[in-house]
Amino acid sequence: MLLVLLVMVLGALAALATGGRFGRLADNSLAGVHWLAAAAIGQLLGSLFGGTAYPVGLIGSAVCIAVFLRLNLKHPGVGLLALGFFANAVVVALNGAMPVSPAALARAGIGTSVVTDARHELSDAATRLPWLGDVVPVALPGLGQAVSAGDVLIAAGAGLLLYAGMGGSGRIPTDGAPMWDDLEPSPVHPALQVLRTRLEAEAPADDAPE
Repeated sequence: MLLVLLVMVLGALAALATGGRFGRLADNSLAGVHWLAAAAIGQLLGSLFGGTAYPVGLIGSAVCIAVFLRLNLKHPGVGLLALGFFANAVVVALNGAMPVSPAALARAGIGTSVVTDARHELSDAATRLPWLGDVVPVALPGLGQAVSAGDVLIAAGAGLLLYAGMGGSGRIPTDGAPMWDDLEPSPVHPALQVLRTRLEAEAPADDAPE
């Protein structure tokens, strides 16, 4: 989750730097947003009650997310989101929980004691498709963690979706190069050409027409 939030913040900043605006998010055409809300509720209830409710909530959440992604595949980033959720769902379904690499935790600067909830387990020789588990270290000061390849895809998809929704153009707005007819010799250095508007702005007050 931390990685997703970080990438979304970077995506928003990039959109703002290239002409995007938060107000444009109100005009987005995402369909079935209620499916995302249902997915979040399913995961929350499963985590709260535990036991059988956890896998049931996880499966229900995955179904809701799949429906949402299917409705919005035309949007930039949604394909990456779909692939990331699919990768995470596969490895969790095969192992009963998200396997976490002890080596990745060590590279992130944290110990294995952080793996305490039922949704995660330490990888071992019996883990299936361990490379789809949490094997990517994120070494942030005080916020180190290990994430999965699916999480990386989800973060990239979320950032791209936000960037596109804000209307980022991919180019930083700049003033175009002036045309030759817009230039005049500088009164200080005649060999230099400057914009006519700049000459007018710098003209002495007594030279202004009456």
